[in-house]
Amino acid sequence: MTPFASRHFPSLAVACVAFCAAAGACSSDSNDHPAGVSSGGGEQAGGARAGASASAAGRASNSGADGGEGGASSGGTGGEAGSADIGTGQAPITPSACSETATWSGASSVDPVSSAAAESLLSVTADELDLAFLRGTALYVAHRAQASAVFSVGSPITIPSGWSAAQGAGLSPDGKRLLLVSDPDQRKLGEMTRASRDGVFGGDVDESAFAAVNEDAVYTGKLYAYPVLSPGDDQLFFNSSFSTGASTVVVSTRGSNDPWSAPVQLTSELLDGDFKARRLPSGVSADARTLFYFNEGSMLEEARFRDTPSIGSPLYDMVSLGARRGATPNTACNRLYSSSSGDVVVEKD
Repeated sequence: MTPFASRHFPSLAVACVAFCAAAGACSSDSNDHPAGVSSGGGEQAGGARAGASASAAGRASNSGADGGEGGASSGGTGGEAGSADIGTGQAPITPSACSETATWSGASSVDPVSSAAAESLLSVTADELDLAFLRGTALYVAHRAQASAVFSVGSPITIPSGWSAAQGAGLSPDGKRLLLVSDPDQRKLGEMTRASRDGVFGGDVDESAFAAVNEDAVYTGKLYAYPVLSPGDDQLFFNSSFSTGASTVVVSTRGSNDPWSAPVQLTSELLDGDFKARRLPSGVSADARTLFYFNEGSMLEEARFRDTPSIGSPLYDMVSLGARRGATPNTACNRLYSSSSGDVVVEKD
């Protein structure tokens, strides 16, 4: 494996939406790091939204990610962002935690998560204190006491038979639960737990909270992959596909400490593919209005945006994030973690 400083992201193709006046230029803080990307907006898919284009433009111009670690920030007020909705009968749309015009650059490896071996990112808590990743085929969860500290990696997690992280793994917002997919059948979700964030995951995989989710796979024959929890711990996103057929992203919901509901399709057509071109969720913004996922069809990371955190709110606006994989934002959405050429990296907006 060559040193991180000598590897670069491929050139990034960035899509622009009709309501964006201009796209920002790509830049890089240093030749030693992957090139940055200016998202500049996204493509609008699935038809026009009545009364939404103007509000989306307001959101893009007013939203920002300049807050400090641990808190979402916005570059404008709700009234400014939603002023275009006056007279439409719609509620004003406030700026989202993640900006559609974010510029990600200055990538640096996350030490000591990144090593001479090949690592791939699986999950990061929004407060940046816990990070799940694969080193080769071994699953690790790194922890640190504060976001400015260095991670402690520790030993690989012993996963019970019948489960693995080969099809993803997701950390709960408090870092005490680790979601896994059954292996090799991929028909069940379950979770391992630990008593404290600096503790070790162990014991059996508990399926009790996922009874309705797993029953759905039994009845339909669907396969599950890449579970991701919202920072509010009330929405669970994952890929659902048939072994030789259609694929889409689904979502389950729950109230506090309740079992997860049976999954429903997240959005019509926009996240559809087939079993060879899945959309694999990787991260969710703090306000649950931005979904990050890897598109196996294009082999590019993408982000889609919606106006509200409701599961019925359509994810029309898409931004390409290029060759990054496993993109996951922090709470303020001013830092983005991802995998690049065998390293786990973090970039700033």
